[in-house]
Amino acid sequence: MEPSCRRRTWLVLLPAMTVPALTALFYFVWLKDSTAAQPVYGSAKLFILLWPVMATALILKCPIRWKLRPMTVHLRAIPLGLIIGLGIAGMMAVLMASPMGDLVATATGAIEAKVVNLGIQEHFILFAVCLSLFHSLLEEYYWRWFVYGNLRNLVSRPAAHVIAAVGFSLHHIVVTTQFFPLHWALLFSAAVGIGGFFWSWLYQRQGTLTGAWASHAVVDATLMAVAFWLMNS
Repeated sequence: MEPSCRRRTWLVLLPAMTVPALTALFYFVWLKDSTAAQPVYGSAKLFILLWPVMATALILKCPIRWKLRPMTVHLRAIPLGLIIGLGIAGMMAVLMASPMGDLVATATGAIEAKVVNLGIQEHFILFAVCLSLFHSLLEEYYWRWFVYGNLRNLVSRPAAHVIAAVGFSLHHIVVTTQFFPLHWALLFSAAVGIGGFFWSWLYQRQGTLTGAWASHAVVDATLMAVAFWLMNS
């Protein structure tokens, strides 16, 4: 890759890996008691949707090629994704049944407050379904297709997996510190980073986001189920 192209690629990746964490600071920390958190949250998701397309077309000046693969490729990707997702969900269930579950339960009040702050208390199940199915796809498109997909052109694939996973975990650090002490928040965010590592590995291995999406959706659905159970137990 030419030096000028490398510079442009880093130019689009640096905000891609940091803006989600910065916006999370606004809607999860600085505006946590304000209704302004809702439009900021929406703007953050709009950035995730639009930045890859805008940056690719206007800064990288590359044509956006959506490589259509046969349906069989996507279908074959699902089982491994589900196995990984269900494995993670199983570990979460085991943790909830252990003394760690008591630690998670201490976050119930903070979870309820954030649900109210974001205005989703009356539509939590719909929100959980949309987050599990559609937001997980949005994050796979952003973190795996765009961030990891560009990083692997700059550094080795193992390094790209690690850097993309770190970027993916950053905004989760902001979120988890609002519910747990710092050391636990860092541990949980590291687990998120490990999940991100596996999902970019799946994307690289399978050549499609379908497997990573299936895995991510299962994990998000499990997290939403835990939150619902805590708020209603």
